[in-house]
Amino acid sequence: MVKLTTTQPNEKDSQNVLNPITGSKAVVEKLEKRERTKNLRKAYAYLSVAVIMLAVYSFFFLYPQSKAYLETPNKLISLENDTENYENVVLPNLEKEKDLHKAAYDQEFQEMEDALDNVFPPDTDKLGIVKRLEDFATSIHTKTPPFEFNSISFDEVEEVDGYSILPISTSIHSSTTNFDRFLQLINLSGDLDSDIQVRLMEISKINVRYRGVDARTGEDQGVDFSVQLNAYSR
Repeated sequence: MVKLTTTQPNEKDSQNVLNPITGSKAVVEKLEKRERTKNLRKAYAYLSVAVIMLAVYSFFFLYPQSKAYLETPNKLISLENDTENYENVVLPNLEKEKDLHKAAYDQEFQEMEDALDNVFPPDTDKLGIVKRLEDFATSIHTKTPPFEFNSISFDEVEEVDGYSILPISTSIHSSTTNFDRFLQLINLSGDLDSDIQVRLMEISKINVRYRGVDARTGEDQGVDFSVQLNAYSR
């Protein structure tokens, strides 16, 4: 027969058994605390980064936008004032200036058109040519006589490349001085900028005979000359 005996552990053995468990729990708590501390530090770090990024974002984006938003009412008022000034002052002044320039342009254009009609008329106007030559003869004959038209005649009009040529033949007796003036008149013809506008003409042929000087008085006996002119028109 076998006899079983039980042995009660003593207090020392119990402590030896519990110490490893208690030690492990302390280690775990210590590790957990360290982990929490580490996580907390990470959280603070992330929060700090987020705050810094938010501050940077606010400074470079939100602040300018907010400033622009706050300045918008003043800008709108300024824009309305500028628009009103443009409509009430600038535009009327521009219109007035445009009208003045247009009036000046129209006047200048009309003057140029009138000058062109004088020096390069749209028709042959034989009567106008005769009147011009007679007026010239009268004006210089009264100052430095003589200047007399002995004859004046017209040939048939020639049409050449979109313009007309009216041949004119005339015979004149004048002083030497007035002969020079006649040549100056023909040279002046066709000049749009001249104060005296003369129809465009040219000398195609001229024959001149000087009478010389009076042996008794020493006076100039004048010049006899026949001229063939071409008068031009559109």
